[in-house]
Amino acid sequence: MSFSYALFLVLLLLAPGFSVWAGLRLAEYNELVSQAPERPNSTFSLLTIVFGAVAGHFIMSTLLAAQETFCRLVTTCLHVRFDPNIYRVIVVGEQAKAGSNSFADLPGWSVPYWLLSLLLPAVMTGVIAFRLGSRQQVRRLRERSVLGWFQPWIAQARSADQFVVAYVVTSMAHDGGYVAYEGVLANVALDDNRAIAMIVLDNCDRFLVKITEDGVKRVDAPTSIGLIQLDARNCLNIALELFGDPSAIS
Repeated sequence: MSFSYALFLVLLLLAPGFSVWAGLRLAEYNELVSQAPERPNSTFSLLTIVFGAVAGHFIMSTLLAAQETFCRLVTTCLHVRFDPNIYRVIVVGEQAKAGSNSFADLPGWSVPYWLLSLLLPAVMTGVIAFRLGSRQQVRRLRERSVLGWFQPWIAQARSADQFVVAYVVTSMAHDGGYVAYEGVLANVALDDNRAIAMIVLDNCDRFLVKITEDGVKRVDAPTSIGLIQLDARNCLNIALELFGDPSAIS
């Protein structure tokens, strides 16, 4: 496999955009909700990467321009035998390298300097994206777009004195009833339609749900389960209840 300089350069130029995407994803971490994988060909992810890359390189190019202006005003700057502005090197080409006619005429540490100049925007944009994504306002907007109807429950359950209890009726039948579980919601995963795809219950009790002529009856079992994971494909119904603050979910 031959080395593709163009592909390598494109990946370096897009690195700040990928850092913005990764920073926002890391800021979305939630103990109650498992992150859903990005949809293939997601327009939002593509826009995030493109505009993140543009923003990162705009910041870096502005800093390099400010540095060059400062060095013209003072005489304390270190002069090198190559152009320290990587963007001018990329746009103008080899002629911008302070009169060098070939790569052999350049100092050995010029390439690491240029690589660092291209990687530094990725570090800056990643940190900025993570800090912005951790803010409550930005996080709430992001969660509304990702979680939808489930976002108010997550916002309420974040309080130390509140928790969500889930009641899950499975499709498994036993003794004329359906096996069901009740426990504290430990983790949940949503599918592309924002429906529950997987649920994890903590301190779980198992019981039977029987439908008789007198109505729906619950038959408790002495079994207690520390932690259980249930696939929504094997569940008939999932009910959620918030305990702690009696105020309505908003």
